[in-house]
Amino acid sequence: MSKILSVDQTLVSSFRQGLKGLALLCFLGMLETLSAQVSPNQLNLDQSSFLCQPGVVNKSPGKGVSITYVLNPNYSLRSIATDARSKVKNNERLEARLKIPLVVQPHFKAMLGFKYSMERFHLNSVDETSFPLLNRLNESELKTAEVAAYCVLPLNGKLYSSFRLSASFNGDYSKFVSVDNRFALYRAAGVLGVKERDNLEYGGGLMYSSRYGESSIVPFGFYNRTFNDQWGLELTIPVSLKARYNFTKGFMVLFGTEYSSQRYALAVKEPVNNPFLHQEERAPYQYSRSTFNLTSTFNYQLTGWTWIQFKAGYAFGMRSRAIHLSSNTEYNLNASNNFLGVMSIFLTPPRYTR
Repeated sequence: MSKILSVDQTLVSSFRQGLKGLALLCFLGMLETLSAQVSPNQLNLDQSSFLCQPGVVNKSPGKGVSITYVLNPNYSLRSIATDARSKVKNNERLEARLKIPLVVQPHFKAMLGFKYSMERFHLNSVDETSFPLLNRLNESELKTAEVAAYCVLPLNGKLYSSFRLSASFNGDYSKFVSVDNRFALYRAAGVLGVKERDNLEYGGGLMYSSRYGESSIVPFGFYNRTFNDQWGLELTIPVSLKARYNFTKGFMVLFGTEYSSQRYALAVKEPVNNPFLHQEERAPYQYSRSTFNLTSTFNYQLTGWTWIQFKAGYAFGMRSRAIHLSSNTEYNLNASNNFLGVMSIFLTPPRYTR
């Protein structure tokens, strides 16, 4: 375990150095943007049309500022070891996101993103003997605080690259934000995209994730295609596969499948054997839940920058588990299927046009 933690600390240190490097890159990009105001050569580059820009026509809008409410009602968690069930009346999450552009030029784009969410589980009944974590879930406010840096670098008329670095802290901490490494999740992703034409783009990349005691590298791909004024595809493989239908310019629906997951660190009270100590001690857990969802998502433009989103669907419980970090003991749960609902209001600026 100590070797794993040592390796993980080295990776986290390298990740933090990468964040500093991206910050320097963004700073240089801002200097370059300022110099473009006085450099005739740079102005000529900005006005040229040989650099591709990510995205296809009629694509669903991005979210610059958003507030989202998510509800998963009426399901159960069954312990695989004991077959005991605990009833979840619902779990709900309120989430706010903000993206701040730092550099917006045809040859370089950079932005900072912030996310903060709070999630609560409301249980009707709790199987206390087989799974002590559920009591903690029922009384905790689970928080996520994330900061991310993005940059997009068009390479030529058909190729572009994109990079993302993020750090999030997920758990039942009492403060507004806690940077305890037990709550930390670090991610880095790189993408190479091909934009064949304004109605077709595709590409792929790798995502590296590092959290307390473990790390992983996952490949992914994407394919965006607009067939005509109404129909299109928006695929992020393997996490989101959706078809798009545009009723009008500011009204569309996306329907298909998506993968959803949450993971938190929690401090759970457990009895101790030594009678001279306090009756309970706090034991660290990592809890995660994932679902495979069938959804329909409606996006409607209220004003020039303001949109509202409604999503409804059915969630198939895939995996729900907890890991006791001190003993490295894993507890597996089966989550029953349930309906889900999402409502969001967001702002999106108009896309950059050459």
